[in-house]
Amino acid sequence: MLDNDIVDDQSINEDSYDGLVSLIEASKGVLSLLIASCKPGDFQTQMINRYEAELAPNIPCYRVVLNQKEPSLRAALEQLVQDCPELQKTHASAVITVTGTEALMDFVSKADSNNRSELNRFFGYLQWTREGLREFPYPIVIWVAPKILSRLSLEAPDFWSWRSGVFRFVAPAVEATGVVNQTGEISLLIESERRETLPLDELLDQVESLEQQAMETPALATLYNRVANAYASRVKTGQAQDDTQEIDRAILFFEKSLVLQRELNLPQAESDTLLELGDIYRDLGLWKRVFDLYEQSLAIARSFKDRPREAAALGRLGNLYQQYPLGDRANNLEGAIASYTRALEVYTREAFPEKWAMTLNNLANAYCDRIRSSRADNLEQAIEFYYVALTVYTLENFPEKWAMTQSNLAISYSYRIRGSRADNLERAIEFYYAALTVYTLEDFRKDWAATQNNLGEAYRNRILGSRVANIELAIEFFQAALTVYTFEDFREQWAITIPLKIFANNGQ
Repeated sequence: MLDNDIVDDQSINEDSYDGLVSLIEASKGVLSLLIASCKPGDFQTQMINRYEAELAPNIPCYRVVLNQKEPSLRAALEQLVQDCPELQKTHASAVITVTGTEALMDFVSKADSNNRSELNRFFGYLQWTREGLREFPYPIVIWVAPKILSRLSLEAPDFWSWRSGVFRFVAPAVEATGVVNQTGEISLLIESERRETLPLDELLDQVESLEQQAMETPALATLYNRVANAYASRVKTGQAQDDTQEIDRAILFFEKSLVLQRELNLPQAESDTLLELGDIYRDLGLWKRVFDLYEQSLAIARSFKDRPREAAALGRLGNLYQQYPLGDRANNLEGAIASYTRALEVYTREAFPEKWAMTLNNLANAYCDRIRSSRADNLEQAIEFYYVALTVYTLENFPEKWAMTQSNLAISYSYRIRGSRADNLERAIEFYYAALTVYTLEDFRKDWAATQNNLGEAYRNRILGSRVANIELAIEFFQAALTVYTFEDFREQWAITIPLKIFANNGQ
């Protein structure tokens, strides 16, 4: 996680805190339902203590904890008023903080046959006793866990419509770690709270709330990014109702973020957003726009001598050069190698071990594909980089990345020029088998099938051992791959594997 993720979380917390206190002060003498969301724990307690200390000189503060077995908000408030006679006075000034909802999550699995768990009863009470809350003319701050907040609008829509505001607090992360996406690229805009991604409609509600309050803050820019990423994620996971429309919305919100970041003079946040927006254009194949956005991000990072961001932009450019389908392929690969090499000046093993290993892996991939220089030398260099990456990508700490690197080594040895061809194929087979200890059919169907297919090809070409036995094993592996590579689901892979199986059947 980069420092600006922490800054963004602090901005969100400060904006939420200021908005909450402002509404409490503006709601003296009237009912105001204020929903505060945060993971339960010390940070939530700190926030409550903070606003109570700030308000206490002018507004008396009270707390109430919901009864877990009878989680009625109205009943809890009635009991508080009964225990505190000063709250019964006309025009009494107070703010009431309600906690205890997080404990209701522990009882969800204990629901009876009618599914009337304590949490469901809590939602039911909220939904059907809204009018009864009118007798409590105070700002009431209800603290809920993020998972409960995400269900409130669905489970208690009547109560939800009465809310005066929703304020989200992000508990500081215990440990900051990098995140690598499926393509091996470093993701900069990390969802916080390790981070339970909010539903899109709730993110849009938060955006609307801040926009209505004309709160043009770093937190709003961060929310724009999260909305954009939510739309992009829906498209990638097949959940979008209209891919084109939701991609356009993702681009729109990233562009809104960029405008705000420039107005607020947040160049480093702008650098991150440029990379994220570039990723979308990359997926759309709009290459000229991609290069422009990545180069802008790189220029900002260099102007501030922000080495981690510079390395992140260089990593993106390296991936782009390697995948770029236009122009001279040899030149593109040289550009990828140069970008990865420069990124490694920042991504050292000591400071960024996981990013260092991923960049080495990408650099090795580029050397495997490299056209210039000696093919034999390039493959030796790739193999060396893969081995070095494995000093971080251990089976214990990064099993999936370890398996990926095992598979990459197997492919490299399959094509290796130096050394004995027979020995190289034996090493390749060993690495493929190692990868399969992680790539199981249940958990990694596509990777499992690809490895089965590669093992079939390795045994088809194997020199050592019985030729008949090798061909029989090759057929078994090709057949296993075809259980996943069906004509309906993976036509391209099916079309490649079928001829290999036929060749193996014919002993070729």
